[in-house]
Order: sequence, then C-alpha cells, then structure tokens
Amino acid sequence: MDPIEGCRRAIDDARALVFSVRADDLTKSTPCSEWDVRALIGHMAAVCQNFAAVLRGGTMDASMDPGKASVGGDDPVAAYRAAADDVMQEWEMPDALEKTLQLPFGPTPAAMGIRIVTADQLLHAWDLARALGRPHQMDEGLAGQSLEMMQGLLKPEMRGPDSGFGEAQPVLDDASVQDRLLAFSGRRP
Repeated sequence: MDPIEGCRRAIDDARALVFSVRADDLTKSTPCSEWDVRALIGHMAAVCQNFAAVLRGGTMDASMDPGKASVGGDDPVAAYRAAADDVMQEWEMPDALEKTLQLPFGPTPAAMGIRIVTADQLLHAWDLARALGRPHQMDEGLAGQSLEMMQGLLKPEMRGPDSGFGEAQPVLDDASVQDRLLAFSGRRP
C-alpha cells in the first residue's frame, strides 16, 4: 500500500473515533495507564503536529518528543482536527517521502517517519475505541505493516515504565495480525 494512503487511512480511522468523543468521555481511562481520553487525543494531536513541523524542516528535540508531548487543552478534538489536517498536507507535498527527518533518535528517512505516524495513529485509535467501550477493527494491511516496522525498530531499552511501550504480551500463534500488533506494542488484545 502507498505509505501516504496508508497514513491517511489510519488518520481517517482515528479521526472518526476522535470526532465521536463527547465532553463526558474526556476523563475516561484508556489502555495507556497514564492518560485519560483527553490526554490520549492530545498525544495523537501532538504526534501529528510534531511530524508536520519536522516535515517543514524543523527539528524535534526531546521536549517535543511525540511520546511525551500533548496538546489540545480544553478542546483536544479541535486540536486533533487541525494537527491531522496539517500533517497530511505535509505528507502530500511533492517529494515529502524523500526527505530526511530530524527526530530525537537521529536523522530518519521520511519513508520510515510516515510508518511511525501510521502505527501511532492506528494503535491509539484502538486505545480510544477501547476507552469508549467500542469494538475496533484495524485495517489488516496497515496492522501488518506496522507490526513489521515496530519489530525492526522497537528495541528492548524502549520498553518499560518510563518509555512509550510496555513489555510485549503473549499471544497465540494463530492470533490475528491486529492482536499480534497490540501484544507486541505492550497491549492486551
């Protein structure tokens, strides 16, 4: 699948869930133990906002790390709408995938950066659906691509209480690609 189309699909899926959030949902717990729904949407917006800035030639230092940053304040839904539109506009610029992005862990090809954004939005859409008490089915192709990317990128030192990922969870050999992605990312499917 074209990486830009894949990112758009993941963001559109996340957008549908984010736009369904009501004010009384914002304080609900999420599978990300440190975040309620408001903070989760703020994180999703921050990822989009930060990658849009990097695509425009900026740098993302540790204080802007999308794993730690959150935006949105009183209206995280509006913040997500603006940030998602912004990052997709940047990804759709000519030669966007040919760039080298300055990320906290070093220069990264934009073709890898878009896969990071896609996986982040895909996983957090599932987190949001879970927090809202709704079933959620990921695009199987995107889930497979995200799992493959994360298996190559996610090192053991990137897991644990002070990092963005928990320990990988056990999963049956015949588990769906979605469940394998969720388990690898530290979630319980």
